[in-house]
Amino acid sequence: MRLKTVVFLAVIFSLTAAPLFAQLKKVRFSVSAASIAEVPFRIANVKGFYRDEGLDVEMILIRGAVGMQALLGGSVDYTSASGSTIAAAVRGIPVKLVFIASARPQFDLIAQPQIRSVADLKGKHVGISSRGGAIDLLTQLIVQKNGLLPNKDVISLVIGGQEDTVLALRAGRVAAALLTPPRPLILQREGFNRIAYSGDYMPTYPSGGIGVTIEKIKSAPGDIFAFVKASVRGLQYARQNRADAMKILAG
Repeated sequence: MRLKTVVFLAVIFSLTAAPLFAQLKKVRFSVSAASIAEVPFRIANVKGFYRDEGLDVEMILIRGAVGMQALLGGSVDYTSASGSTIAAAVRGIPVKLVFIASARPQFDLIAQPQIRSVADLKGKHVGISSRGGAIDLLTQLIVQKNGLLPNKDVISLVIGGQEDTVLALRAGRVAAALLTPPRPLILQREGFNRIAYSGDYMPTYPSGGIGVTIEKIKSAPGDIFAFVKASVRGLQYARQNRADAMKILAG
């Protein structure tokens, strides 16, 4: 009798649970890098906040401007490349930011031990993640503000993600690069120099955003609301549980 009851309950559970799982909508989200700006999204995924909103989110690592191309091409539903989204919108491309995790720049310009200032970068290479992305644009701005010409006095070299850039710095492939926490602190302990902070050149700069096409805003506002709502929960959790948030990011 007990075995029949167990089997009956298992069947009932499978019949009732199946529709719930079937309701999860697949979402593809491109993230620019494993950085502090991506913490809210990682947390929302790990803690199940997206699933609570009926979403099955696949996070795909795609660099800066390339993530925007993937968004416009329909390969992904959202992108975290805030800088590229803004740059595209300014050019008249139908995209918008619907969420911003932070309005403060997260980047420090870290240079080789022998380089003491931005002016010392003349004739050298700096590492970037992609052409036209946030790191590229901010690097050009810092170079220009110090009297140097981007891609003439200072040459940008596409390296890839943040971890690849750190390796390139350590190997001497590039003279400097913009990096997000905690990488600058780690490299400074190794003897590298912090020669500029992006916030001194652009006091407000959105990072950790959600970029989406205007078409999707019109066609699926409910999906966007659900995705943003879960991301906000991730941001709130990160602020209230910093130690756990850093563990999630490191994992």
